[in-house]
Amino acid sequence: MQLISIVAVAIGRIVRFIIRIFRRGGGSAFPGTVASSIAPNLLSDTIRSARMGLVVVSGSSGKSSTTSTLVALLRAHGYKVFTNPSTANIKQGLYAAILQFGDYKGHIDADFVVLEWDEGHGAALVESLRPRLAVLTNVYSDQLDRFVDPELVVEKLKKIYDYSDQAVINLDDKNLTQFVDQQKITGFGLSSNIEPRPCLLYTS
Repeated sequence: MQLISIVAVAIGRIVRFIIRIFRRGGGSAFPGTVASSIAPNLLSDTIRSARMGLVVVSGSSGKSSTTSTLVALLRAHGYKVFTNPSTANIKQGLYAAILQFGDYKGHIDADFVVLEWDEGHGAALVESLRPRLAVLTNVYSDQLDRFVDPELVVEKLKKIYDYSDQAVINLDDKNLTQFVDQQKITGFGLSSNIEPRPCLLYTS
């Protein structure tokens, strides 16, 4: 299996190099597709090489900023963190991040893996990857263009939640709170003691 991973990383990197010669700045997803087809277990093997497990961030919006904040906080406390670029939050992009930042075997020198996850791809991966922690931000109706119905987004986020050991949930979003277990979550949101105040608009 290790030999397959080495071959997958080598071929994926060659494909990435060739693509970037002909299309400067491109070639991020397709090399990941090539690597995943050769070594389907490369992603799970990479995550298992991290010493303290996997943290995932998913939801309709706020994924990139939340992921960046978590990575910055962990690094500020002295942890080594492997993460994916915000544009690489689908399966192929996650493999591409391994090609870019992993070693020749696809392994990483990291305490934590912190990944931004597209809801659909995350739901497909979560059963095999089993995150230590899932951070779920919100569900917005603007997902209609990708998932037809926001309820499908809720279903996918619920699956991510179900297969994660612990979760941090936006308690102000009833789409999320409808399926959570209080014993498993830490919540965030606006305090119920905060009273809305009128906003004054000034024009010149």
